[in-house]
Amino acid sequence: MSFNISLTSKKHLIDLFKHFQSDLGDFAFDITEIQVKLFTMGTIHISRSQARRILSGMEKFETIILDFDRVPIVGQAFADEIFRVFQNKHPKIKIVTKNMSESVEFMVERARISK
Repeated sequence: MSFNISLTSKKHLIDLFKHFQSDLGDFAFDITEIQVKLFTMGTIHISRSQARRILSGMEKFETIILDFDRVPIVGQAFADEIFRVFQNKHPKIKIVTKNMSESVEFMVERARISK
């Protein structure tokens, strides 16, 4: 079963996880995959708040796969929030990326280097 949540949704991923909590007891997730479909302001995908929204509840996973298919570019603040701030707070969580454009990869690598 899969769920899609837009970044403008009032629901958070944690609300969806709670739906399954009664069946699973504790959260015991190993891996999740997130398709990143960002809203744009001008020509650049933004922001820290969007990154935080995507990552809400993700600290319960061991591996997070971020699929950037059809995302042409992300903002520095977005990449920094995920690949420096979140990763520094949760160093045991592995963040895997796929389908990155050259521009997205540049911003992601820039954020990772600044750890």
